[in-house]
Amino acid sequence: MILVTAFTPFGGAETNPSADLLRALPDDPNVTRVILPVEYEAASREIVRLIRELRPTAVICFGLAARSDTLRLERVARNRAESPAPDNVGTIREGQPIKPGAPELYPATLPLDAISAALTERGIPHTFSDDAGGYVCNHTFYCARHEIEESGNDTLCGFIHVPPIQGPEQFASLLEAAALCIAATSPPSSVPVPTGSSDTTCVLASPRK
Repeated sequence: MILVTAFTPFGGAETNPSADLLRALPDDPNVTRVILPVEYEAASREIVRLIRELRPTAVICFGLAARSDTLRLERVARNRAESPAPDNVGTIREGQPIKPGAPELYPATLPLDAISAALTERGIPHTFSDDAGGYVCNHTFYCARHEIEESGNDTLCGFIHVPPIQGPEQFASLLEAAALCIAATSPPSSVPVPTGSSDTTCVLASPRK
């Protein structure tokens, strides 16, 4: 089973493209989809809980990179939380480590080369990135990787940033890209790649205090 996550809106926005894409993915019994809150502590607690309870073979996190113009395949999670922007409960992080004493970075373990090849074959623009930022995206990515390393399991894990969506054509392209990312991490033929929209739903995680 593959765990795929996205995020709720933040910063006053009404939507988050990562959640819109997640909701539109074709339904599949081998994929669990969860929308996480844009809150440092709640998102990290929830993804750790999901990894422990579901024991997925892979974790693919999607999030919004508001200043990007293309899909970004993140190669590392950094042990740093630093952003002037508050999360959705007003928390601001000013450069402190996410896990004191833990490694400075964890590499993504998703098959990024295979994902890139699949995207290239379909002509979908994308890039590799070594900086997932200092906000909730990187924080969640790092906590997921830390949990996997500490537990000693072989779960694959990575983060993919999506750009703001400018129209239906770009949405369709990014929806196909998201499905290709999942398919490249899955056994052959286990995840359908969409050719149109879907009305399936996914779980909205409630912040856990």
